[in-house]
Amino acid sequence: MRSVMFQVMPFILVILAHNCYAEEEFSMTDAKVKKYVSQLADKKYNQEARIRLETEGKKAVPYLVALLTDSNTDSATKVLAINILGSIADSDCVDTLIGMLNNSDTKLRKASAAALGEIHDKKAVTALIKHINDKDPTVRFNIVRSIDEIGDQSSAETLIGILDDKKHYIRAYAVKALGKMKYGPSITKLSEMTDDKNASVRLEVARALGAIGGDSCVPALKKLVGDTHQNIKISAIKSLGNIKSAESMKILIENGDSSDKKVRFHVAEALGNLRYDEAVPILEKLLMDEYVDVRLAAAKSLAAVGTERAKEALKTVLHDEVTRVRHIAKQSLKK
Repeated sequence: MRSVMFQVMPFILVILAHNCYAEEEFSMTDAKVKKYVSQLADKKYNQEARIRLETEGKKAVPYLVALLTDSNTDSATKVLAINILGSIADSDCVDTLIGMLNNSDTKLRKASAAALGEIHDKKAVTALIKHINDKDPTVRFNIVRSIDEIGDQSSAETLIGILDDKKHYIRAYAVKALGKMKYGPSITKLSEMTDDKNASVRLEVARALGAIGGDSCVPALKKLVGDTHQNIKISAIKSLGNIKSAESMKILIENGDSSDKKVRFHVAEALGNLRYDEAVPILEKLLMDEYVDVRLAAAKSLAAVGTERAKEALKTVLHDEVTRVRHIAKQSLKK
């Protein structure tokens, strides 16, 4: 028996030593977290402390939350702590950040609104909606952006309500969010925004309508195709290419003779997405365009249409000077 005990004893001692070491390591880590949190108020060390705390992750959350509730901590340090919580993205701090949306300090509300979006916890959506009319535009913007990042459709009607915001960047982001949600009931309001005085808003409207899709989006997109800004016009053309309808095709064909080579290129691409045989004549014309990229787009779209008339058109470029154009034609005719 004594022999067995002597054999077992070393293993017991190793296990006990390991447990003691683990407890010591835990305590050291705990102490380090406290140290790094305390350094957030020191400009000399706060960036290094931030990196350490973000690396530490979940373990740092309760200490950062405690710092936010400390009345002796200055605003700049709290903002830094909120940013770190956003980077860690742990749901344990969501309630605290929601509470910070009521703070009188604009910087704290702004940082908290942004952090909630980074965490992606749907529990925050109700609070974000409640504060979407914050008096400060930077807070409102971060709230809209966070709603977009979380992507909960329960916020869609609230986003429609903020489309009249005085700040164009808030209107633009709300439009973007509705497009990502593909929220059909927003089409009417979005269609009314084709005359928005800010180009970035109109650009997002063109994109959002294409993402949502449907025949009811076409009239507004037709108007945006006539926009004076090239990128808005092109975005509207791309969006029409996502809506399979005779009216979409008609609008695209009408713009196939544009003097702008980029417009012609995107018209050719969009018609390929629709795959209507009726588009073959304009695609055949674009097949002879002076710009190679336009010819390539027309060849690909004719191949996508794939009808006998489309194949006949492709035969005309079997000896095109550009290898890629010839290749597309040959591959399509083999099918």
